[in-house]
Amino acid sequence: MESAAATLNTSVNLTDEADVTKASLVTWQWVALIIFIVVLTGSLIGNLMTVIAFFKFKALQDATNCLICNQSISDVISALVTYVYLSFSYSPRKDLYILTHKYACLCYLWASCFTLNATFLNIMAISVERLIAITLPFVNMNPRKKTVVLTWILISWVATFIFTSFPTLGFNTWDTGSAYGCYLYYLYPEVYVMYGSIVPMFLILALTAVLNVIIGAFVFRRQLRRGKVGPTEESPAGTSGGGSTVTNTKQPAKKPQTLNNPANRKLTIMLLMVIGVFFLSWIPYLCITSFSLADSSMYSSLYYVQVMHEFTKPLIMVNGLLNPLIYAHRNPHFKKAFQQLLRRQGHN
Repeated sequence: MESAAATLNTSVNLTDEADVTKASLVTWQWVALIIFIVVLTGSLIGNLMTVIAFFKFKALQDATNCLICNQSISDVISALVTYVYLSFSYSPRKDLYILTHKYACLCYLWASCFTLNATFLNIMAISVERLIAITLPFVNMNPRKKTVVLTWILISWVATFIFTSFPTLGFNTWDTGSAYGCYLYYLYPEVYVMYGSIVPMFLILALTAVLNVIIGAFVFRRQLRRGKVGPTEESPAGTSGGGSTVTNTKQPAKKPQTLNNPANRKLTIMLLMVIGVFFLSWIPYLCITSFSLADSSMYSSLYYVQVMHEFTKPLIMVNGLLNPLIYAHRNPHFKKAFQQLLRRQGHN
């Protein structure tokens, strides 16, 4: 999920101009700060509602929605960590606790990397789950699928926790880099930044892209077939993409979740939208970050590129902002759950 937006900060502290004035942020920084706050607040509220809906309505707790909830948890943590980033990155003060205390800073960077890696792994897991659902429907119907998904979620979080803890436990450059601020580029060894963050992220993105091209091809081919033979019969009211409902109505026997199943097809299209937004949100940031790491001297000399780099960070968080809106728009059962939560909150 920054935070996912704040983890891979590069070689220039963009509050330097504010340090010169000793008074306030410059205009573009105020604009970026306002965008950050609006996007983060929306992301936090939307993803908290998604998590609450998942745990409150048992009928939403199928295997696919476990991954959706996991992604929302990651986005919530990401938003909280990004608020920490704003607290010191957009402040002209240099005596803030997080900037002067080693483990406060390292724990912040650990939380950022932890959330970042978990977010990318979960996006890949959603793609794998959808590919299995549409290509191996009888495997997808296995009653142990939810157990497998929950086991994967647990293993991925534990493995990510361990892998991202190494710099906090000593594999860092605090003694030489702390003077420049609490930024990953200064405080983590370059080899760890490149091969522990950048390269794995691009590999996961590439694999996820291939998986979603395959999924998209299946969806497109099925849509063409539907256009030739006419509309198929819709699934009974009360079934969701994973075979779940928000109400406790009696369910008919499950059918294989191929793309012939309209509910499964709608769910697949919804998750393709989620992953598409993820790519659009992340690619600008990753491209500029890669450039900054490849040629830091040129990056340092191009102030407008540094400004663009900073604006790509709230763009990352737009991913977390839009996901709950996509769930509400494309999945009637999440929509109904959100409406019930808001209605109850209004009565309170």
